[in-house]
Amino acid sequence: MKAEFAAFRARLEEHPILAGKVFPIVRKNGDEAVRANYVVAKSSKPDRLDDARFTAVSVFESDRRFTYDVRVVTTSDVALDTLGEPVLRQLVGHALVVPGRRCSPIGLVPDVEEGDGYDRTADLFFRDFSFRFWSRRA
Repeated sequence: MKAEFAAFRARLEEHPILAGKVFPIVRKNGDEAVRANYVVAKSSKPDRLDDARFTAVSVFESDRRFTYDVRVVTTSDVALDTLGEPVLRQLVGHALVVPGRRCSPIGLVPDVEEGDGYDRTADLFFRDFSFRFWSRRA
């Protein structure tokens, strides 16, 4: 499961605009959010284990579906597109390369809960995406 997220994050960082700007959590300096343009890519456990057999017990090696959340954080609303577009280009329709696994092309999950927003306290803009794919035994 770590291999899938490592490949996901590496795929994001391959884009020159995103290189060195992908973090696991919102950046902070003490108690305050860092005012900068960056991307937060959050790992998660599989949200589904499925071997497509009604009598099979799910095991670690089972086919697994992942949904990863990505938040683009920027200092201006214009920069949301500057970072958001490369995120979409790097992920949507691309299959990750994970040793011993065969991944389906990544898709965008529609109607993400937060969407676009502005945090007045931190004076930062954000855009949320969720991406989904299957990782199957090779």
